[in-house]
Amino acid sequence: MHTWKRMVHRAVAVLTAASLGTLALVALSSAPAEAVRPPGIPSAATAQTELNALTVRTEQNNNTYDRDLFPHWSSVGGGCTARQYVLGRDGSNVETGSDCQPDSGSWQSDYDNVWTSTVSNATIDHVVALGEAWGSGAWAWTTAQRQAFANDIDSPQLWIATTSVNSSKGADDPAEWMPPNTAVRCDYVKAWTHVKYLYNLTVDSAEKSAIQSHLNTYCGTSGGDPGTGDCTGSSNSARTITEGSTVSSTIALSCSGSASSSSSVTVNITHAYYGDIQVDLRAPDGSVYRVQSSSSNSGNFGSRSYTVNLSSEAASGTWTLQVRDTYSGGSTGTLNGWSLSV
Repeated sequence: MHTWKRMVHRAVAVLTAASLGTLALVALSSAPAEAVRPPGIPSAATAQTELNALTVRTEQNNNTYDRDLFPHWSSVGGGCTARQYVLGRDGSNVETGSDCQPDSGSWQSDYDNVWTSTVSNATIDHVVALGEAWGSGAWAWTTAQRQAFANDIDSPQLWIATTSVNSSKGADDPAEWMPPNTAVRCDYVKAWTHVKYLYNLTVDSAEKSAIQSHLNTYCGTSGGDPGTGDCTGSSNSARTITEGSTVSSTIALSCSGSASSSSSVTVNITHAYYGDIQVDLRAPDGSVYRVQSSSSNSGNFGSRSYTVNLSSEAASGTWTLQVRDTYSGGSTGTLNGWSLSV
């Protein structure tokens, strides 16, 4: 048996209609393992812009939906299906056999904030359910397009969920169901909006109203207000990132009040394999937030932006970005600079 990263490092090809190589933002906690959310969750400001651009239309052709019209859990490369890939990507201490199927590990179901070490209880939920997508426009797609949608590992479409919470959601939209864990509701509704926007899917009027309400309530937006805070800073002091090492860079902020629930971090790194890079943000009080987890993904890092709920933190103080190259035997890189808006 071997760990997930060493098996598929730089070996996973992407089967998707959209490529968004960012990873979701997570805070380190006292949970039994590190919680990881899907990649590509946008900022509240971006989600608001995307929601405003969606076409409002009553769902169509729901009576012709069949799950088999969306070939799902297809191979995404490295001998892994989309389901196996997500279990490896978003799990902790995952051990797999030669067939890529996880044999052991821990998985967090963010919807209900439950950890499980039982593989069969770690189901994969399509944030925009296949039935919902069908009625929102996927009925007009080709089979290949529906397959790409059902196996999209690069957008925030695939989430780990316990069997019970996945069943409770079914094919409901945010007007009908929201995760019982309120801490994930902002990211959930941003992910929902982003997937609908990526695939040019429609929303019905009740769905759009509910999404707007949830953005306002859980993400701090107000009809277009990004709610990312007005206390900002940046650092352009370059740091060399050597293999297996961690580099740090600080930004000192002086402003009153708490940080925003939709604070943003933008990081510019030169590195040939962004999956090698792990990025943490350390708050003035010492709390650590995982900005990007290492993964098997390849491709240049470049400039990447992330959203994090820092509402429990004071805005003022010294914030520290910690960047680690987790892979030995690969490429070195450079932290060119970063900015923070809290």
